[in-house]
Amino acid sequence: MSLKNDITHIASAHKKFFVSLLIVFVPILYLLSGFYSVGQEQRAIVTQLGKVIEDNVMPGMHYHLPWPFEKVQKLTSTSLRSISIDFSEGAQKFIQPELTTGDGNLVTVALEVQYNVSEPSVFYNAALDAEAVLQQIARAETLYYVGGNGFESVLTTGRTRFQNYIKNAIQSYTHQYQLGLRITSVQIKRLEPPLSIKKGFDKVAAARSEKQKLIQDARGERSTQLAKARSEANKTKLNAQAYAKEATEKALGDHERFIALLEAYNESPDITIQRQYIEQVEQVMSRAKISIVKPELVVKE
Repeated sequence: MSLKNDITHIASAHKKFFVSLLIVFVPILYLLSGFYSVGQEQRAIVTQLGKVIEDNVMPGMHYHLPWPFEKVQKLTSTSLRSISIDFSEGAQKFIQPELTTGDGNLVTVALEVQYNVSEPSVFYNAALDAEAVLQQIARAETLYYVGGNGFESVLTTGRTRFQNYIKNAIQSYTHQYQLGLRITSVQIKRLEPPLSIKKGFDKVAAARSEKQKLIQDARGERSTQLAKARSEANKTKLNAQAYAKEATEKALGDHERFIALLEAYNESPDITIQRQYIEQVEQVMSRAKISIVKPELVVKE
């Protein structure tokens, strides 16, 4: 007997058993298909015949009525997403890739918008492609800001203000259009003049940097010279004060000696004169050089 005949024979002999097995296990498998899991960085939306019945299912194991009654849509909501906007890429032939500033100059701009899904159900139902809407909003606001500000402001001092404006403006429109997104940051990846004028702009920027460097060097040299002059002035002042003190003390000492000598002279003029004479001789002789010559060495005329 062949294998095929064996299988046919067993199926025929146990037909009721297999039918009962299918009747029991198929519904069980169908019901078990309703279990689903949500990851740590995910949120789930459960719809029943197209209507949202649960809009923010948290991570873990959950259950829903199997298809076609209910459907589960999982969204990565907590992780950070980003879109890049580069006006120089993908521009049509009749549209220039640069943006025009408020004073008529040209700049090339590239941005990166970072965001996450703050309201999964709103994001799921807001638009067919909410991220495409977000990109169009970012492009429109960038054009509006660059067109309303001058060249120098956009490229130099206004970069941080530019980023903050774009972030706040996009967030405002996402709330207005109910996209369910939260903008975390806007980063400028490229903001510079076109290559055709970049060399001239770089020279201007280099000259500005050199000017600031010269100013800083001059201020540093000025500070050094002022500190040196103050030090010299203090030194001269201290020397003058020391000299004045020494001269004053010397004058006071001479005055006291003179008064004492005058009093001694009034009491004993002869003795005082003789003592002064001896002291003067001693002072002179202490500085005098004395040479003793033998008499026989003296040449007589």
